[in-house]
Amino acid sequence: MSMRFFAAVVTVCFAAGYSVAEPLDIVRDGVGQATIVVAQNDEDATTGAAEIQTFVEKMSGAKLPIVSEGEAVTGSNILIYVGHTKAAHEAGIEIPAGFDSTMRPDMYEEEGYVLKTRGKAIFVGGNGDGPYHGTQFGVYALLEKLGCRWYFPGDWGEVIPEKKTVTVTELDIESQPDFAMRNIWIDGRWLISEENRQIHKQWCTRIGFSKHSLSAGAETMYPTPGDGSLAQWLQPSQYAEEHPEWYAMNEAGDRDVTPKHNASFTMLCLSNEEMAAEYIKNVGKAFETSKPGTVADLGVGISPPDGVPYCYCEKCKVSSANFSYPRYVHKTMQTEEVCRFVNKVAAAFPHKQVGVAAYSLRDIAPQGVKLLPNVSVMQAPISCCVIHPNNDPTCWRRQEFIKNLKRWVNLTPHVWLYDYTQGMLVSQFEPERDVANFAINAPIYKEIGIKGFGRQGSNAMMATWIGYYTSAKLMWDVNADIEALKKDFYGTFFGPEAGPHVQAWWDACEAKQLEATLHVHESWLLTHLYTAAFTRSIRKHVELARQAKMTDRQRERFEIFELIAEHFEKS
Repeated sequence: MSMRFFAAVVTVCFAAGYSVAEPLDIVRDGVGQATIVVAQNDEDATTGAAEIQTFVEKMSGAKLPIVSEGEAVTGSNILIYVGHTKAAHEAGIEIPAGFDSTMRPDMYEEEGYVLKTRGKAIFVGGNGDGPYHGTQFGVYALLEKLGCRWYFPGDWGEVIPEKKTVTVTELDIESQPDFAMRNIWIDGRWLISEENRQIHKQWCTRIGFSKHSLSAGAETMYPTPGDGSLAQWLQPSQYAEEHPEWYAMNEAGDRDVTPKHNASFTMLCLSNEEMAAEYIKNVGKAFETSKPGTVADLGVGISPPDGVPYCYCEKCKVSSANFSYPRYVHKTMQTEEVCRFVNKVAAAFPHKQVGVAAYSLRDIAPQGVKLLPNVSVMQAPISCCVIHPNNDPTCWRRQEFIKNLKRWVNLTPHVWLYDYTQGMLVSQFEPERDVANFAINAPIYKEIGIKGFGRQGSNAMMATWIGYYTSAKLMWDVNADIEALKKDFYGTFFGPEAGPHVQAWWDACEAKQLEATLHVHESWLLTHLYTAAFTRSIRKHVELARQAKMTDRQRERFEIFELIAEHFEKS
């Protein structure tokens, strides 16, 4: 069926069938041939339409007009419908929608998008309810098919092809992510300005990350149990003088808390029932008043302070069970005690989520404690080896980590991973293996059944390189071809002549780390691998890349890489 548009209101009958769609030139010889039609009252669609307009113009010089559905269209015989349009419904195209906030095993699994062509119409739409942004992800998927790439944040990291004719081939795509949570947030310690943080935030959406982060507000999927959130509801300034027994006893047998103590660095005596009652009362008040902090509409996150906080009173020591766990950190594990306390809070608020951090002294999954259905777990394996992948039979620490992660998932389906990239906690920003390792690890995580990732990132590209870009692709689709992604990046970013040499340099670094027979997360322990002889041996790849043909823009990028190589040699 043909469609005719003559300065008419955009209403089209899609009842008749369509023939197989032919390629559609939305720009031909630098002249726009299409109009972007946006669903009404749809913020994601409005944002997505503007992005299509922006990047098509960057490609071709043609600025496609944008209209709201129902407004008149002139001069275009191709329409790009964005969002939940009436036209999509009339065409029989089902666009994902809906968000059910009840705590259940398949929670947060409604996200997705569709890309479809019907005759001379292109449809882009996705689930934008609750924390989802499916329409925006669909828009960027369409732009990627047109050749756009966003390898790093900002203008420096994007590659937009120059073409006077922009063609959309036949589309029949329905896509859902393999993980509900997909995020890498930048730790504030890594000297990132607010401007660059906003650039990073926009880039995250462009490459497929979800909006979950420590500051995502209503878009946070699970309550984040940030370090030190435990005592926020029993501030020492308010309670320490009258109820010192509510706070932890040190190894000397003293409860040395004072009203001047910072709650973020204060441990509670979790076995004290009066403390628990007051704690639950205060959390309830926070829910009623929407008090900001670790409480949100969906629930509350609970975590003792960073480090190895512990209450040494007799009741707490008994409650901690004192199983003979491996000493991944240098104190006794307290998972059982913390999880029992979290269950008390969860029982008091059965319609709210309660998140707990499986971190430090709470790393190992508890025995004899059954988590309530509204408890979620943030697994943060800070002491885990970061140079070997999960399937490496020689890495005992990775094998133990996977066994423990499975035990957590057996306790609750609401487990998400808070790991670290860069992974070396003490580092001189040497190249790491996250690109290669995450390609192996992602399918394993999917099989185990975790909900996703809220990874702690850093503003250290010399260590992480394209790991954030490739991990975003793998979080959406664990079967994404990592070698194809790398080939596309190196050949596009540096050019077909220089790209393979730059890739050879990074691949050599990754291969060298895999040779390690020790299992670490501190880079100074890798000096026997990253030797002066090794860094000199891979210098040839830098020299060959420098001699290769590159555009001016590609050479600018190469010069940044060359600084990374120079830093590596001197570190």
